[in-house]
Amino acid sequence: MNTFPYDSWEAAIEAADGTTGYFTWGPGGNGMSVFLALVGIAVSVVSAVLVTTREDKLLNHAAERLASKYN
Repeated sequence: MNTFPYDSWEAAIEAADGTTGYFTWGPGGNGMSVFLALVGIAVSVVSAVLVTTREDKLLNHAAERLASKYN
């Protein structure tokens, strides 16, 4: 299945004007690329917060357990 719409890479580079989207079957704008980038950033921030709070909870629990054991 050949989905490349141009005869050569030179024709594709010549037709690229920077306003069309990257997606082959998309509507043609760059909005989906921006949306996916924002979703990726949001998922990264949320996962970093979740990992940090979980590790803080685990370490505080371990510190309390050791403090009660040795005090």
